[in-house]
Amino acid sequence: MLSRAPFVSVVIFLATGILAGDALRTTGGMPVVFVLIALVLATIGCILLYRFGRRVAFAIGLAVWMFLLGAGIKIKVEAEKDARIAALHALEYTTYTAEVTTIPEKRSNSIRFEVDVKQFGHENKWTSYPVKALIYLPDSLSDIPQPGDLLLVKGRLERPAPPANPGQFDYAQYLRNRGILVTAFVNDRSYKLISSGSRKSPSYWPEAVSEWADSQFRVYVSDPAAYGLVKAMLLGRRDDLGAEQVGDYVISGAVHILSVSGMHVAIIFLAISMALGWVRRWQFGKWVYLFLMAALLGFYALVTGLPPSVQRAALMCMVLVIAEVAERKHNSMNTLTFSALIILLVDPCALYDVGFQLSYLAMTGIFLFYEPVYGLLNPANRVLKFVWQVTALAFAAQIATFPLSIVYFHQFPTYFWLVNPLVVAFTNILLPAALVLLLISLSGISWLGWLGWLAGQVVTFSAKLTDWAASIPRRLPGHLVENLHLNKLEVVLLYAVLFAIWYAWYVRSLSWLKISAAGVTLFAAFSIAGSLNVYWNAEPVVFQVPKHQVLSFKSGNRLYLLSDRSFTDDARAFDFNVRNYVVSHEIQQIMRITAP
Repeated sequence: MLSRAPFVSVVIFLATGILAGDALRTTGGMPVVFVLIALVLATIGCILLYRFGRRVAFAIGLAVWMFLLGAGIKIKVEAEKDARIAALHALEYTTYTAEVTTIPEKRSNSIRFEVDVKQFGHENKWTSYPVKALIYLPDSLSDIPQPGDLLLVKGRLERPAPPANPGQFDYAQYLRNRGILVTAFVNDRSYKLISSGSRKSPSYWPEAVSEWADSQFRVYVSDPAAYGLVKAMLLGRRDDLGAEQVGDYVISGAVHILSVSGMHVAIIFLAISMALGWVRRWQFGKWVYLFLMAALLGFYALVTGLPPSVQRAALMCMVLVIAEVAERKHNSMNTLTFSALIILLVDPCALYDVGFQLSYLAMTGIFLFYEPVYGLLNPANRVLKFVWQVTALAFAAQIATFPLSIVYFHQFPTYFWLVNPLVVAFTNILLPAALVLLLISLSGISWLGWLGWLAGQVVTFSAKLTDWAASIPRRLPGHLVENLHLNKLEVVLLYAVLFAIWYAWYVRSLSWLKISAAGVTLFAAFSIAGSLNVYWNAEPVVFQVPKHQVLSFKSGNRLYLLSDRSFTDDARAFDFNVRNYVVSHEIQQIMRITAP
């Protein structure tokens, strides 16, 4: 299979180069010109090897070339960011203009949105210098800025603070990977609206279509919980979801349903393909089919607001459609990694996006593990067959994503195998019905109002069923295994074992199964050694927590936590500053000591 999917190797070497470029930049400060010289030499070498028919040497040279290309792109991108930060720091300004570029997102005590800062002002002099920023405003505002609005803001932009505690989430790096270099907390008296005329610009059509879709869902989906779910799944905004509702999806292992992702686009793609498959039988039907697929996928992508996850999935689906229309045989893994190649060449920082990683791993799991998992059973009954197909799909995706999910979320849902088939089945009804509802509303035909009402009822009912399915594990014992931790080496070993197991099945080789068993043994040895090392390591840590004083001492698997009284009740401060340390150091018991 791998020989028929050359883009898999290409993307692996490119991604490895991106990671290496980041390491070279941060540890060695390597200038990009050195990588570019090596890239030019590798290019010449590849051309010569290809010219003289040295296929094996050419393949090795191409791998080196992709590695150097990834490293060069990453170093260049990060050098440009550093130069932009330095130039911005050197500017003297007291005010700046900012154009809102995203739909406002509700937070606990604020509203945030991304902006493009255009100009900086100081003593009646203005300097043009574009930079992307994240701005927070009070949630008490009656008139919230919208995409396309131009604001005049008094104050300065600040770089996000790096993590101050061991294991703390690096929010500054997270924003940097998204291209956001500075942030600002602005009160209602420090800004004013200059203009809202640019809201009609084509660059803001996705936001406008997304807001229009939101208004249609408010009309046709009256149940608050169902509306919150539909808004999260279709529009990617969770601000109308209840805390318990989100908790149900976390416990059930179906929290990915709440974010617009490749799975959502795949469901829409399959629904449209099934509904329009008959068009291909026309004389020029395949081209009509291609146009309709592109138009409907494009409309759905606009409805979601065109987040990167949807752009990735839509690109992959369009590659599949084009290959199908052109009557070219295509390998699913090759198509998947081809879309990843395009994305990483355009934005190498996408490699660090959790959504990018989990989306591509989930699809990889489905392509590689679905068939062997499904082959374990062969139900004759059609209903049981469908249930097993969906269950096998959930298992395949979970197999490929669980190591990385543990790294990011430190938990494992034990009943995912029970809930995911139900959630996926109901989602297969909800998403197409929601798209039909929007298409009916878009048509503007008044006599179709009853059909819109009917679609709204289907959306509401399927959303309630999805919520019900996600709530099942909460009523069952041992629904969530928490405080799990894997280091980088353990993650690599786990994925190596998974690949060895799959390859043993693919080539029907007992030797590869023995290799996977050896990998499991090696993984266990490293894990036990690491746990013992952590257990016997005793250390004091002073946590830097705003508005609190926190001191800790670790002994074995216990953590003695000395803090002021208010920190005991501040769960958010604990989660953000201390929890990752507790998980990574395998703490089983926290002894809280409150200072007087």
